Amino acid sequence: MGNKGRTKIIDLTRKITHEMPNFPGEPRPGFIHFGDLADIGFRCKQILMPTHFGTHTDAYSHFLPAGASIDRIPPAHYVGPAAVLDVRRRPDRARVTRRDLEAAWPVGATVRRVLVNTGWGERVKGAAFFKKFPGIEVEAARWLIRRKIVMLGLDLPSVHPKDYKRVHELLFKAGIAVTEGLINLSRLPRGEVFFVGLPLALAGLDGSPIRAVAIVGDPARM
Repeated sequence: MGNKGRTKIIDLTRKITHEMPNFPGEPRPGFIHFGDLADIGFRCKQILMPTHFGTHTDAYSHFLPAGASIDRIPPAHYVGPAAVLDVRRRPDRARVTRRDLEAAWPVGATVRRVLVNTGWGERVKGAAFFKKFPGIEVEAARWLIRRKIVMLGLDLPSVHPKDYKRVHELLFKAGIAVTEGLINLSRLPRGEVFFVGLPLALAGLDGSPIRAVAIVGDPARM
């Protein structure tokens, strides 16, 4: 799998700060002082933030009325071999089509997790990251469903700027977990990597921040 040389870990996670841009309408994260060394003998903060912020994953309940909450989605969806699909040179910069995914699919790959590198996460910074980003077309989503994947990872703030509800519902009904806000996908080699991006077991909630990494090389050699 991946590079047969030195095994390394590449961080795919955005750092969470109060100042980082947020999805329009969502509150920024807050870090509230609880105690410090001089106060109670140890440091502790309370964290307030949306369930869909920074690098995060969506539960099926995010859009489906009877969908599973994040604590009920199998952790195995978020751990395992993943195909890296580089679609940065797609003909239409405003969308990702089925043909784009087909052209980028590694020859012979049978993995059930996919990381799609659109280039948006590295090319666009600040508040513009949330505006007019490329969308995963409905037929592209259906193509991924036919491949029986269990997780779709994106360097986008959502699956689509306008048709996000329909695309999310299609993927969720097929049992596909959606991870958004990944970074550093351009640092990954073509082919396959070992992905780890586990959500918190937040009972009954519709999503969770994650710490996502890619292991390049043989995980057994770490």
